[in-house]
Amino acid sequence: MIVSYDLYAETNPAFVSFLLYRFVKHYSEGTPHAPNISLAYLLVPMAMSERLETSFASTNAATGFLAWLNRFPDARVGLRRDVALSKDVTRDGLRAALHSQLLSLNKDGTLTIGLAKKPPENTKGKLSQGPKSAVTRAERLGVWMSKVGGPALIFSALEINP
Repeated sequence: MIVSYDLYAETNPAFVSFLLYRFVKHYSEGTPHAPNISLAYLLVPMAMSERLETSFASTNAATGFLAWLNRFPDARVGLRRDVALSKDVTRDGLRAALHSQLLSLNKDGTLTIGLAKKPPENTKGKLSQGPKSAVTRAERLGVWMSKVGGPALIFSALEINP
């Protein structure tokens, strides 16, 4: 029997919407503010990037976004390209999350948890290692970014223009 890896499964809008949901959920637990929609376009390529896995492996939720960037400045390398290449995947995932009401878009451009039935908490545990790691990175980025002080500072720290 030949076993193959479905590379495109992780770019499926349903998976991307789950990544975004976990990001928004963890972001919202760290602050009374909701994340700006612009952060989705950073989150998806950063969470899905396997090249960043080693930098995340030596951190935890308490590390913090700026401390992580200080310890791993190479995380910025290629990020502008990754953001550009993943914009369609991010857009489709956002559309899926908003259409299914997993997330809601507020008038001020922020994302909140929507009215739809939430995915079970054990959903992440049922994923294979690659997608599970992407979800963990999304969750960690949600916690970290909630404590930074807004999207302008995050984009600036990553040296990316929104």
